[in-house]
Amino acid sequence: MWEIRTLDIYDKEPFDLFLQDLLFEKKTGFRYSLSTINEIDDFHKYLKDIKLLETDAPNPNYSPATSYYFFMDNVICARIDCRWDLSKGNLSSEGGHIGYITSPSYRGKGIMSILLKFALERFRERGIDQVFITALIDNKASRATIEKLGGKFDSFYIREDGEKIARYWVPTF
Repeated sequence: MWEIRTLDIYDKEPFDLFLQDLLFEKKTGFRYSLSTINEIDDFHKYLKDIKLLETDAPNPNYSPATSYYFFMDNVICARIDCRWDLSKGNLSSEGGHIGYITSPSYRGKGIMSILLKFALERFRERGIDQVFITALIDNKASRATIEKLGGKFDSFYIREDGEKIARYWVPTF
C-alpha cells in the first residue's frame, strides 16, 4: 500500500532511514537536500520549518515550497519538492519548480512518475499551466521520466559548479 503526503510527527524513523539511504549514494544531483542532512538533528523543528516554508520562505531568495513524500508500507521511497515561485533565487535558470529524488533502493519502479504526476496536479490546482524542471545531463532515468510526462526540452545549462543540466518545460494538463 502506498500514499503520497507531507511529513508528520510520526515519520521520524522512516525519514531517518530515507536520509541514510541517500547518504550511501555518492552523487544524486540533489545538492540542497544532501547538504542539509547533517543539519537535521531536531526532527520536530525540521517539521515546523518545512511547514512554515509552505507559505513563507525565511530568505527572500527562497521560494515557498511544499515537500511531498512517497510512502510504501511506512517506508519513504521518494520525495518531490514543489517550489511555487520560480522568480526566487536561481530557480528560473537551474533550480526549477520541482526538485526530486528517489531512494536508491526504489529506483526503476515507476515511483517518480507517480509522484511527478501528483506534483503536476498540485501546480495545476494553483493555476500554473507549465512547470520548469531540470535534470543532470547524464541522469538518463530522470530525463526519461520528465519526457514521458510531456516534458519538452528547452536547453542545456552549465551550473556554477560545472555540472551540466538539461532544462525542460512540462505542461500540467
